[in-house]
Amino acid sequence: MGKRRVINSWEGRLAVALAGMLAFAASAADPPAFDARLSGYDYPFEVRQHTFRAQGQDLTMAYMDVRPEDPNGRTVLLLHGKNFSGAYWGRTIRALTEAGYRVVAPDQIGFGKSSKPRDFQYSFHALASHTRRLLEHRGVEQASVVGHSMGGMLATRFALMHPDLTQRLTLVNPIGLEDWKAKGVPYTPVSERYRSELAKTPEGVKAYMENQQQFTQSFADRLKGDAEKVVALNQEFAEKAQKAVQDNVSNATQAAASAAKAK
Repeated sequence: MGKRRVINSWEGRLAVALAGMLAFAASAADPPAFDARLSGYDYPFEVRQHTFRAQGQDLTMAYMDVRPEDPNGRTVLLLHGKNFSGAYWGRTIRALTEAGYRVVAPDQIGFGKSSKPRDFQYSFHALASHTRRLLEHRGVEQASVVGHSMGGMLATRFALMHPDLTQRLTLVNPIGLEDWKAKGVPYTPVSERYRSELAKTPEGVKAYMENQQQFTQSFADRLKGDAEKVVALNQEFAEKAQKAVQDNVSNATQAAASAAKAK
């Protein structure tokens, strides 16, 4: 009987160990699942919630309001881009707070941990108004506004609507500030844009984000050097961007011509 109990004990320990290994392997193989409000996704700083009413709905805007240990009396407002949330400003927030700035980084309505209403007018005027209400809620009288990508469009609209709140305006790789129609890019109906968004896959979005990270890191690595190298690199990237625009215009024009012939 004693020998039998030893075997059972050894088998039990082995079964527990194997079960643990299988559970670990399963968790490592399956990516974490997130809900629409990213409740299981950790942000670099504490996330607060600002609730308000707009367009006949109760909405919640998530945001980070990070205060420095040694404040200089100034505030920076960080506005994220279309494919992002406020979470990716983590390193920027750390650098700014270390320099004495208070930093407010919201998730716009429809993004990140904020509400995602289905029936809603997602205009830059509306987003700028929500952001103003958030600053007033937090007691911020003026801020240096920084906008990246689509956030650059929002930052520009915010500054135009609320110049009294805008101390400075900084645009980081902004989009949407040029008249592409005048440059020959055909108009794309909202319905086509909508179908394009529906066609996106998680794999495609992940690949896009990884490419963005690689590009940013490559650019940062190459910027290490003297001022002449920085100027040369900026010129190189500007030329590549211009060529990409010209190629897009050419392709779009050809597509429009082909569609016209088909009719």
